[in-house]
Amino acid sequence: MHVRPKSVILGERLSFLAILLLLVLAVLGWGDTVAQAGVAIAVIANALLIGLFTLATLLVTRTASRGGLIFLIILTVLNLLGFLYQVSEGALAQGLFGVLTAVQAASSLVAVVMLMRPNALAWYRAMAEEIEA
Repeated sequence: MHVRPKSVILGERLSFLAILLLLVLAVLGWGDTVAQAGVAIAVIANALLIGLFTLATLLVTRTASRGGLIFLIILTVLNLLGFLYQVSEGALAQGLFGVLTAVQAASSLVAVVMLMRPNALAWYRAMAEEIEA
C-alpha cells in the first residue's frame, strides 16, 4: 500500500472545506431556496450537490480513482462556471453569503489543482498498478 502524498491529503482537506461551505451556504440560503423552488426541490438539490462532491472526493482521495478525479473536475468546473456567471451578472450575494460563496469556489478549485499535482497523479498510477497486480 502506498502512502498518500501530501498534495492528496491537502486536496482532500480543501475539498471537504468546500463541501462544508456548501452545507453552510445551503443552511444560510434555505429560506430563499424554499421560496423559489419549494422544500422538496431544496432538499434534493442541496443533498445531491453535497453528496456528489463528497462521493467524488472520497473516490479520488481514498481509492485513487481516476474516474472519480474526472467527475470531481467536472463538478468543480460546473461550480466555477456558476460562480463566474453570478459575478458577471452582478448577482453574487452581498455580505457573508457572497464571501462564503467565493471561498467555497476557490477552495474547490485549489483542491482539484492539488489532486492533479504530479505526485498525486503518480500515486493514482501506483495504486492502479497495485490493484491490477
